[in-house]
Amino acid sequence: MGYIGAYIKKHHPDLNITFYQGCFDDDEKIISGCAKADIVAFSCTTPTFPYTQKLAKGIKAINPQSHIVVGGYHPSAAPEASLVDHIDQVVTGEGESALSEIIKGNREKTIQGRAMQFDELPWPDRELIQNDRNIQVAYNDNQKRITSFQSHRGCPFMCRYCLDGFYKVLYENNRKATTRYRSVTDLLDEIDFVVDKYQLDLIKFSDPTWNTKIDWVVDFCKEKIKRKIEIPFYPNMHATLCSEEMIALMADAGCYEIALGVESGSPKILQQIGKGTTVKTITRAVGWAKKYGLVVRGYFILGMPDESNEDLKMTEQLAESLELDEYGFSILCPYPGTQMYDKDKFHDVNWEDADEYSNNFWKTNHLSNQELKDWQKYLTDKFKEKLTWHNRAIGHGVQ
Repeated sequence: MGYIGAYIKKHHPDLNITFYQGCFDDDEKIISGCAKADIVAFSCTTPTFPYTQKLAKGIKAINPQSHIVVGGYHPSAAPEASLVDHIDQVVTGEGESALSEIIKGNREKTIQGRAMQFDELPWPDRELIQNDRNIQVAYNDNQKRITSFQSHRGCPFMCRYCLDGFYKVLYENNRKATTRYRSVTDLLDEIDFVVDKYQLDLIKFSDPTWNTKIDWVVDFCKEKIKRKIEIPFYPNMHATLCSEEMIALMADAGCYEIALGVESGSPKILQQIGKGTTVKTITRAVGWAKKYGLVVRGYFILGMPDESNEDLKMTEQLAESLELDEYGFSILCPYPGTQMYDKDKFHDVNWEDADEYSNNFWKTNHLSNQELKDWQKYLTDKFKEKLTWHNRAIGHGVQ
């Protein structure tokens, strides 16, 4: 949203733009503020789409002429299903150029946003999105001032459970959609500026997978060292695209922690996921990270279609043998736009009650929904001293 706001301000400097966020602003404030607008644009995921509909209805009740647009992952995955009452227009894909076209008067029911290049994007407008509020939340939870940066767009991997994966919903299901990398110089310029402005203690990368291009990682680390930018950083990593030399350089450049999508300890399930990781590459990456003093967080997904008790026992064994610093355990959620979604089965799901930590309907060919929840509870109890913050915050993820 910070990128979209900055892009719109650059190309439409006479507009008055206001930003609201449901995590901080109550419904009354959002509805009354947005009802004064000519155009109201929401970014939403599948679990937040019903809330978007509720707000849109409230805005239209006050100002029926307000033009309401929705974009983000859910509208990109299910554009026709997103054109419901009180919503006038859907943006699929990246939102910067599409919203600009809407401001110019484009009223096509569905607009495909084009893939943006970083050299045409201003830095995210952090003042507009009130980034300081998120930083304060991070400080309250971790006693560290943290915010995020984007280093690339798109993902080359084909994970079956992910909207960035097999179907690549932001890019019209184009499996050959290119991953665009940001200039290391520009990224470090922004990091240097934002760290100083907000007095940060740690930076994170919002990229689903940070090390999709090893040469880029090497260039980033070398330049960060050269410029003596000492802020620690924390990325999401792909285990197979790691080398010991790269991990050592990351440590020298101030990498504090890495997060790995371990997902499973079963070779069969890892192959079904389609990520391109193996037990060997996962174990190797964790070993290198530990050797160079990095904190290692591992994420595990329970519930791939062919998963059985035997597969989950292998996951338990791998989780134990890795001796990670932090563990996160979630249950697969078949969001629209993933290979797991079945329109006939899941068209009436209440997505407000479903996310990657818990749902009441997903099962495998061998395990019921309750059995998956039992496994999740068992594993979160077993690793309760090392759970990720989110698993702890929701009571080990099991209700």
